[in-house]
Amino acid sequence: MDTRTRWIVGVLIVLVIGLGIALIIVAADDSNDSDGSGTTSGTATRTSPQPTTTSSPTTTSSTTTAPSNGGSGVPGGTTSGPNGEGGL
Repeated sequence: MDTRTRWIVGVLIVLVIGLGIALIIVAADDSNDSDGSGTTSGTATRTSPQPTTTSSPTTTSSTTTAPSNGGSGVPGGTTSGPNGEGGL
């Protein structure tokens, strides 16, 4: 084997050993942390949504006029800044 292959095999072996140790640590953790961070106590409760009342929609009509600098207006009542620029 050349030197490059030995380095690659060595790095892979170190990674496998590191992952094995990490797995052992995670599997051995009994989650009895004394500080309580990341844990919750009690039971979760779920509330049902409250009924809502609906009313018939009201229809309004609006007209938009074309700006004096050309083009057509944009629905929704956009405003323009000085010199007719911006607004969106």
